[in-house]
Amino acid sequence: MNDKQYEILALTLRYWFVLLIIYVFAKSAARTLQDLFSEKPVNRSTGNIPFVLVLFTLTSFGLLAMQDSQNFNIDTVLMGLLVSAIVLFQFYLLYYLFPGMDEILLLMVNTLAILGFVMLQRLTPELALRQVEWFTAGSVILFVVMLIMPRFKSLGKMIYPLMALGAVTLFLVAFFGEESGGATSRLPVGSILVQPMELVKVIFILALANTLSEEKTFREKIPLFLFVAACILGIVLQKDLGSALHYFIVFLFVYQISTNDWLITMAAAGAGALASIIGYKIFSHVRVRVEAWKNPWADIGGKGWQVAQSLIAMGSGGLVGLGLGLGSPNIIPASRTDFIFAAICEEFGILVGGMVIGFFALILIRSMHKATLAQFSNDMLLACGSSVSLAVQAFIIIGGVVKMIPLTGVTLPFISYGGSSMVASFALLGLIQSVCIRNYRFAREMEGHESNHDEYNEDDMDEEAKENES
Repeated sequence: MNDKQYEILALTLRYWFVLLIIYVFAKSAARTLQDLFSEKPVNRSTGNIPFVLVLFTLTSFGLLAMQDSQNFNIDTVLMGLLVSAIVLFQFYLLYYLFPGMDEILLLMVNTLAILGFVMLQRLTPELALRQVEWFTAGSVILFVVMLIMPRFKSLGKMIYPLMALGAVTLFLVAFFGEESGGATSRLPVGSILVQPMELVKVIFILALANTLSEEKTFREKIPLFLFVAACILGIVLQKDLGSALHYFIVFLFVYQISTNDWLITMAAAGAGALASIIGYKIFSHVRVRVEAWKNPWADIGGKGWQVAQSLIAMGSGGLVGLGLGLGSPNIIPASRTDFIFAAICEEFGILVGGMVIGFFALILIRSMHKATLAQFSNDMLLACGSSVSLAVQAFIIIGGVVKMIPLTGVTLPFISYGGSSMVASFALLGLIQSVCIRNYRFAREMEGHESNHDEYNEDDMDEEAKENES
């Protein structure tokens, strides 16, 4: 296939890709509305979304296999088959092993992951394969969390060693981590680089949920405040202010939801605002990003290069994109990590970009709904904290890419390249799914008690009728 033929095919298929993603989003949104406003629990149903995702995967990887005019790339086709097989196996294994699991939530996450696989295959096939490996590892973590966490009402005193481990780890990374993009947030472990702040995020949410699930005095909350302050300080010392902002916002949300203590919440928010001003004065790379946010066109060849290229790429994509393989996403800085959202908008269009934002909004809505159904405050806070963490992280990076807020170097959950981010995101998803499973089991137990109670009443009525007849 020559270049002209590929261009015609890619331009035609871009409408197909947009329609498939819109279909998955529409089905997910309809099911979410049904769950929210239905008086009775909606029956579990996978629908045809898994097969629509496979169709999207095979079509997109098949198109990329024809991008080289000299030969058909069989490796790309095999990659598409591998992704389809892993996603289907993961979904149906968890679906049948864990009654009560929120299948729509998992399908939306898999949709985001598949979009990431396609863009990474387009940009760097080697990284796409690595990302599939991390997706598989994350799915294993998801399975383990869903298997273990529903058995625990609370971690009890185990949480304090975990809190100490998390805080110490962040300080160690600050002093011994490798620098990348101005931040020392990576720690070499063998042949791979790990971002411990992504993994400590799970401990952070577990600590918040376990500590705030019961009413405590201010004095009893001091260990939690010290842990939160230590985590944020450790990340600030790594010069990763985006992740520090993420941790801080998650703390504010979970604390306010659990305590409704506006005094402490507003005082913490004020302290955070003051700390951000101090950070702006201390860290030069923060001042550069703020200046680029204010006017990237003033220094388009220097400070504003990243944001300007991102905006140009999204603008050139239009509603339905330039077509897979027809854009220039390699020109976008960090298109595999921080700016992968801009790369998606360039080749798939702003409509698909809007669907990505929509999926994260639906993940937040569904998770919050599951939190309201929880019978235990610890479960409620776990679901709230995990969903807020995913949503806030997505907002921070997408907001920076579209110039809504100053750019920060966090990853887009489930989409951006990064093993630590993928594993941590799946662990958070596992916490949410664990709450869903516990809700389901509790509802089944209540139904069993009610049916036994009804049978008991019927027996009593029969005995009374016999006595009356005699």
